[in-house]
Order: sequence, then structure tokens, then C-alpha cells
Amino acid sequence: MKRLITLLFAIAALSFMACEPQQITPNEEPLFEITSARSVEVGVDGGVFPITYNLTEGDYTEVSAIADDTEMIIDINTNTASVILVSVAPNYNTYNRSARIRVTYGDKAEFVEVHQAGSSGKEEGEYDVVEIEANQLIGNYYGERLQAGLGHYWIILSENGIVDGALAPNAEFFRLDLLGPLAQSEDNIRIPDGTYMLGNSYMEYTMPDIGSTDYVYTDAEGESWSVPFSSATLVVRGSRFELTARIETKEFHVSFDGEYNITANIVNNYISTLKEDYVIDLSNCTGTLKSFGDYWECGYCNWQIEFVCNDGLKYGTYLVLDFLTDSKLSGASGVVGTYRDTGFSAQDSTMPAFAAYTFIPGIQISDDGVFMMGSIVQVYKDGIGIDQASLYEGEMVISKNSNGTYTIAIDALDDAPEQNRVTLNWTGVLY
Repeated sequence: MKRLITLLFAIAALSFMACEPQQITPNEEPLFEITSARSVEVGVDGGVFPITYNLTEGDYTEVSAIADDTEMIIDINTNTASVILVSVAPNYNTYNRSARIRVTYGDKAEFVEVHQAGSSGKEEGEYDVVEIEANQLIGNYYGERLQAGLGHYWIILSENGIVDGALAPNAEFFRLDLLGPLAQSEDNIRIPDGTYMLGNSYMEYTMPDIGSTDYVYTDAEGESWSVPFSSATLVVRGSRFELTARIETKEFHVSFDGEYNITANIVNNYISTLKEDYVIDLSNCTGTLKSFGDYWECGYCNWQIEFVCNDGLKYGTYLVLDFLTDSKLSGASGVVGTYRDTGFSAQDSTMPAFAAYTFIPGIQISDDGVFMMGSIVQVYKDGIGIDQASLYEGEMVISKNSNGTYTIAIDALDDAPEQNRVTLNWTGVLY
């Protein structure tokens, strides 16, 4: 081994002596290097940030950049030497998100990571656990109305949220549709023991996702709002109920143990109370326009126009128009257009058949008919409801005028067994 090393050294010495001095030429390859941060944090509202770089003796027009998430990174501008301007869309999601930008010049590639906060500031799959000991359980029993051979139970769990039969302000409620064995007696209805799982099936021991299994909360004025579960499991053993439910960034552990009352109940499967055609009067109302992104998780941007009487929510006319535009979930397309009713899915007759430029019909989302969603008009007098109707079938046209006002024209039918025509022709400001 030593001899071989010596020989190699000898060869190296001979080679060095044999070579004549040569002039060393500099590398003529252009130097490309990103000089700004390789990891960028962007707020929930989005915005524009720069990526800066050095390019020695090169042509900046040959610098390119591409992102792996074009919903998050909506524009990349490379038209200026030494700087790339990156536009990030607002994050309407609950969770944080990230994208990667690949910046290239020739065969040289550099990467920049972009991280954007969600409304919760949490990573997907991260939950805050909330323990609740419910002391109220009420519900209804609908027999075989939902599925032949199975009992349909709908219950509400709450901790002091129900006062004199009404929802208390600043309270929480957990509403559950359950399919299980038929009740043995309608005089003393008990929820059958078992483990009920949230899903889209109509099998025994399931919580069918038909729009009335969710988390409901009330604000200080007593107005109620609902949020669907992302997952839920209910275990029933005699008088003890244990619910584990996830909503956005929270995981609720709700327990109940005690006596409860389930009432046999049959309600109409339609909303309208109209007996004749009706013209909507918004002369004393203020309208607001709001985008909810992909609220219905159908791939189309959801918008809502809400008209509230200037004298208060429970006085005069209350109108909600719930509709879908197109696949631009940021709402960039605006709301101008002609909308038809969605109709209902062939696979699930309780769910709208979502499509671009349609309005959502007014639908019941609880079997007792108390909670509703979609396009609905209600009329109150002195705080008491006197009429209501679902905008069930028909057409709605929204146009924007040169002075910034909007015009809304509606020609629809309600959902009553003998349908009534519901119309509107309104022009004004939407806030």
C-alpha cells in the first residue's frame, strides 16, 4: 500500500513538472441567486410580497416562477428585473395552508415556501377539546318516515340552553338525527342502546347527514346559527349518552345521564303558509350581500342576500336569497346573472342539486320544521310571524346598474301543495 501511494505521488510530481503554466479563465456562467427569505408568512387576508434575486450578466426576462397551488397563489409577476411579485388570495378556510414556488433561470432552480394562516390559526387535524355535561335532552320520534323498518329519532342535547320551551341566548345545542330499531312503545319512547356514527347512509345505528345533525349556538339576541359536524359518534347505554363531535377546530365531548322525554311527532313536509300569490315588499328593508365561499362544499361560490326590516328582525319582511355563482370560490365573478332553482338530487331528495347560477330553495333542516335554510321569505307583525314561503321553483335575475345599485327580479313558486306565485321587483343599494 505504501509503495502504491509513493508511486501516485511520483506520477503527480512528474505531471506537475511537465505541465506549463496556464491562465485561469473566470466562469462565464451567469450567477443566479435568491436574496430574499426562502420562507414567507402571509396573513389570512392575503396580499402581495416580493421575491428578490441577483442575476449577474444574465437576462431577467428568462427568469420564471411557478406555484404548486394556484388557488392560494393567484398571480406571479416576473416583469421587473431583480424582483418577483407574488399575489396570495385570502384564505377562507379554517386551517392554515402552504404553497411552494419554484423560481428558475436556465437549469438553476430555487424554492420559496409560502405559509398562510387560516381563520383558526391551526393546522388541519389540530383540535381544542371542549367538555360539556348536558343536563337537557329533548327530542321527537318520527317512526318509519325516513327509512322503512327503522325508527327515526331526532334529539337535542344542551346545558341549560332550553328555557320555557325556547332557546336561551348565548347557549349551545347538539342536534342529532338517529336511525335505530323501532320504538317499542310510543307512550314511553327510549333511544335504543348502541353506537351511532355520522354518515350518508340510512342503515341502522347511523346518524344520517340530512341537514339537521349539527352544532347550534345562539348569540346575545337569541338568534341561532348552525355549523355542521365534520365527524360525530354517539354511544347510548340506557339513560347515559356520550357524544364526540368535531366542528371546525373543536372536538366536543358531550355527556348526559338522566331522565328524558321523546315525543312522537308528525309535521308537514313543506314550509309555505301562503294561500294566494304574494308580492314581496322590501320598501322598509335594508339589504346586505355576503360571500361564503364553498359553504355547501359543492365547488361553487355561495352568496347570500339578506333583507331585514328597518324596525327589527321580527317586524315586517325578512327575506334571504341563497344562491351559487361559479367555481371562483373567492367571489371574483360577482353576483350579476340569471339563476334558476337547483331542484333536488336524484340520489338524495332532501339535498339540492347544486349547479352554477342556481338558487337554493328554502328547505327544512330539522324534522320539527323549526330550522330552515335556503331562499325564504317571512312576514312578521309586532314580533309575531304571520306568513312564510320557500322560493322553491322559478327564476331570479340580479343586475347591477350604472349608479352602483342592484336590481333583483324574482318570479318563483312556493312549496305548498297548491303552489302560489311569489314575485319581487326591487332596485336599491346592497351593503
